[in-house]
Amino acid sequence: MYWSIFVPGACLIVIAVLAIYVPTIYIRKTNKVIELLEQIAAKTRK
Repeated sequence: MYWSIFVPGACLIVIAVLAIYVPTIYIRKTNKVIELLEQIAAKTRK
């Protein structure tokens, strides 16, 4: 009885955590790329 409630609930929690965690990784990586590009642009201006 409890398994029929627990398994879908656990799946929803895992999906929700992934939906929050994956975009934060993507944003951090793109921020690093943007910082590198800004540093390159600053060096080429000099």
